[in-house]
Amino acid sequence: MHSRSLLGALILTAAVLGCNSTVGEGTKAASSPQPLPGGSGTEVQLNGPHVKTLQLSRGEEGLSLQVQAGGMSGVRQFEFTVALEPAGAFDLNSASFSTASPFITVGSGVEITPEKNLRAIGIYLDAAGFAGDGVLGTLTVKASATPATTPRARIMRFSAGPSSKERDTYTEQQLNLSLNLGP
Repeated sequence: MHSRSLLGALILTAAVLGCNSTVGEGTKAASSPQPLPGGSGTEVQLNGPHVKTLQLSRGEEGLSLQVQAGGMSGVRQFEFTVALEPAGAFDLNSASFSTASPFITVGSGVEITPEKNLRAIGIYLDAAGFAGDGVLGTLTVKASATPATTPRARIMRFSAGPSSKERDTYTEQQLNLSLNLGP
């Protein structure tokens, strides 16, 4: 019976994550994305009450993108949408999102949006929410063709907080956050 309760909680939480309503939109601090040492990723400073920084770096294998957040406070759910370029170079159906502990996801953790972007979600089942810095997870996708240009990922939207009604939400224009996935 316990596993059914957990499954029910996951389904309910996933349904809540599908809600796009927010109490207030997050805002970006007056700084541009800052490169990380060694050129392996990008970080942006945020000034929302639930997340202070968002960082992208290349994953350990193939075409993968690791997402980290810093200064989290009360985060019970997050979602982000990624545009991959050039679009024809990726097999979007192969995409998966692996959350980092203590976050979990449902199924592959990723869905393909009508715009052919990838939307990944993660949840934390503790009522207090997660506080501190940590990896949210890794998005992995296979190449479908050899691209003529270096593959690139752009964060189109990032949202995190304690509920679907109370969260920090950032758009592509606010974040200006992207990363080369190739060599």
